[in-house]
Amino acid sequence: MDLLTGCFILASIGFILASISLVFTWKSGKTTRLTLDSLGEQLNQGLIEVGVKLEPVLKTNKTAMGFIGSMSQDSIMDKTLEKKIGLDMMGQYSDIIEGLQLVFPNVAEYIQERPEAITKLLPRLNTLITDPEVRKRLKFDGFEGKTGNLSKIWDRE
Repeated sequence: MDLLTGCFILASIGFILASISLVFTWKSGKTTRLTLDSLGEQLNQGLIEVGVKLEPVLKTNKTAMGFIGSMSQDSIMDKTLEKKIGLDMMGQYSDIIEGLQLVFPNVAEYIQERPEAITKLLPRLNTLITDPEVRKRLKFDGFEGKTGNLSKIWDRE
């Protein structure tokens, strides 16, 4: 057999094998496509079932988020009210604020930045001023028996 005949036979065998391979590939591709379509349908059905089962959870979650949002609004309103009350109190007790700047400069600075803190400070300050030991240490002597307006402490009659 000559070289040309051998090449022709090899090319023919290659062509036949390639054709068989294409047929198998086409058939397996068709089978794969059918399998993927079936899996897609099952997946869609599963997602629908999960969605139906999750519907009460999603409704509850939506209700909870609405409740949390309303709590946030209440919190913002409370903080705003506290700040406005603090600003008004600072205006009413400006003499105490001036005294704070002398005795407790860091506290006075903080009150200027956060006026709502004065509502917590005034009761503490009143307790502090009425304590005899603290009065001696801060040299608030001579004011015994004076109650009511705390500005008398700072005036030093």
